[in-house]
Amino acid sequence: HCPCEECALIDIGERRVLVAGPSDWDLASVEQGQENTVVTWRSGHVSTYPADFVQLMQRKANRRRWEPQLWDTSHVVAEVRHDDLMSDAEVRRRALLDYRAHGLLVVRGVPTSGVPTEDFFDALRIPIWEGPFGLRSIDTRVQAVAYNVAETAEALPPHTDLAGYEWPPSGQMLHLLVNDTTGGESIAVDGWQALHSLRTDEPEMFDVLVDVPVAHRLFSENRETFARAPLVRLDTEGAVSGFRFSNQTIQPLPLDEPRLAEWHLAYAELTRRLLDPQQAVSFKLEEGDAYLTHAHRVLHGRTAFATGGDRCIRDVYFEFDNVLALVDQLTGELF
Repeated sequence: HCPCEECALIDIGERRVLVAGPSDWDLASVEQGQENTVVTWRSGHVSTYPADFVQLMQRKANRRRWEPQLWDTSHVVAEVRHDDLMSDAEVRRRALLDYRAHGLLVVRGVPTSGVPTEDFFDALRIPIWEGPFGLRSIDTRVQAVAYNVAETAEALPPHTDLAGYEWPPSGQMLHLLVNDTTGGESIAVDGWQALHSLRTDEPEMFDVLVDVPVAHRLFSENRETFARAPLVRLDTEGAVSGFRFSNQTIQPLPLDEPRLAEWHLAYAELTRRLLDPQQAVSFKLEEGDAYLTHAHRVLHGRTAFATGGDRCIRDVYFEFDNVLALVDQLTGELF
């Protein structure tokens, strides 16, 4: 990251030089002064690093290092009014910081007329992810012939959506447009908290879920999604960075999988923890209310509801990375 014009496009902060081999960029000498550090490379190129530039590079290197806050049933879910979120930058900053930390945010009073969901994301400058059926949003109602369990009035156990993708969308918004029935309370579970407890108590079970890939499938008459991947994804430092859990769409493991028995035991233990009432929070949505999840972390579900009245909830997907970028802008954590 030499800051000279030969090596970098100064105005836009991008590198120009390509390091294609180690020889030219071996160190020949380093001279450190109070104001500058001067590095001479074996190629003969000299790089001068001012002290403030070195500090800037250090801030860039450590950007977006934040710790997720794990939670259980004692967690008080953050709530914000839609109009306040849209009109007040400080309210938006605090709400999105909480969403980043906990992976869950309730937004009350989102409009239901016109194209409210699209307007919501356009206002926040968060692109919408186009779903498997060519739609920017999916409206779910009870159907006489249900496509999946979400189109029934049955209780919907905690799960993540679209596990049949190699990379499922990492953000989700569920927006209640119509509710003329009773029941149907929303449920959320911090999957990373359940994995943390499993890793602490049963590390071998945790490792099996990290290592063994399992398939998920979601399909219709003219659409198909299928992916085979482990339930748990780790980052380069070994921390959990992704989780998929969809008991509804999971497929059988191959019979020749060497750890077939171990995987099923681990899956059953993880399921027990995810369904433990002490791990879940519940909240009631009214018409116009919505909630957002970090969909590679937080599972969502609902209780059963009474039939006879209309109920429509809209699903919209996006990438959580865009939320992180928005938080960086709102907090000034750009470097």
